[in-house]
Amino acid sequence: MATNTEEFIWYEVILALVISLIMFFIFYQNFSSVFPIGCNNNNILENQFTQAQFGYPNRMEGTPLFRCYLTDACYAQATANTTCITNWCAYDNCVNGQCNSNFQSCISNPPQSVLQNCKNLSPANTAALESCDQSTIVANNATDIQNCAINIPTCIPGDSKFCPPCIGQ
Repeated sequence: MATNTEEFIWYEVILALVISLIMFFIFYQNFSSVFPIGCNNNNILENQFTQAQFGYPNRMEGTPLFRCYLTDACYAQATANTTCITNWCAYDNCVNGQCNSNFQSCISNPPQSVLQNCKNLSPANTAALESCDQSTIVANNATDIQNCAINIPTCIPGDSKFCPPCIGQ
């Protein structure tokens, strides 16, 4: 009797793993535009910060599961601090695109909590990422991940292993 139960549990575990893998690939690949989370390749970063500031849906883009590099999420070392402060100020002072009067004062004089959240200025910090359509820095393969100058018709990929071929090339 114990043998049958153990076999049944193994089948359940294997089935759960298979379903989990299938769901991950569905969400991460092109099908994700149908679902409420994941990369949707519109060059606009949609996460908790842009939901607050602009009213975009929270698709969790820029997170470790949905990095979206070269589709929606850009990282530039030169602008990461400003981007992070703006994103956290928006998160603290805006709701669905409606910002209160503290938003601009937060950006010009960020509180300690915002500065603490922006200590780690790496691509792993979702708040340090910006929408690709706003990016004006060409990636230099050392400090930037696939940022694209908007006045240049092609992108230069950065040094991230997550960069697929550039959009438009």
